[in-house]
Amino acid sequence: MQTQTTAEKTQITDRDEPSIYIACLSSYNSGRLSGAWINPKTDRDELQAQIDEVLKASPMPNAEEWAVHDYNNFPNLGEYPDLDKIIEVQEAINDHDIDKVNGFLELWSIEDLDHIDDAFYGEYASFSEFAQNFADETIEGLSDGNSTLARYFDYDSFESDLNHDFNETDATGGNVYIWNCNW
Repeated sequence: MQTQTTAEKTQITDRDEPSIYIACLSSYNSGRLSGAWINPKTDRDELQAQIDEVLKASPMPNAEEWAVHDYNNFPNLGEYPDLDKIIEVQEAINDHDIDKVNGFLELWSIEDLDHIDDAFYGEYASFSEFAQNFADETIEGLSDGNSTLARYFDYDSFESDLNHDFNETDATGGNVYIWNCNW
């Protein structure tokens, strides 16, 4: 079986850009590797044109079948993803960022991506910081350090209770994303 060099496989210009490796299955089934990294377009016809271009460059005549054999800064949708799912994920990445999309997908499925804005509650240094901010902003009189409520309020218990309605996922720089489970 012929192998493809790293230089041949790595045809994308910016490794941080969300990309997928489209492989020609006709070549693969013949013991040859042929494919290319693409940055998926968000228009179905344009995405299909990208895939057709990869297949046209195949050493096998009349290549028609393809699969995704690798993902870079893009959630793994499996080997045979639906074009609409690729587009939906790429749009979410464009609207948010890959870390936020990955965080959301740790908790929910791609079918739920329309609710990423409903679920996202912010980025904090820790869940504890979120819980304290949430308490201070939502409980009247708590932010006044001189009140009786402020002196006796149990932030730890409040944080524990919030764990039933909110989840956290890792964000960049050691921070966490907070997600509302009840969107």
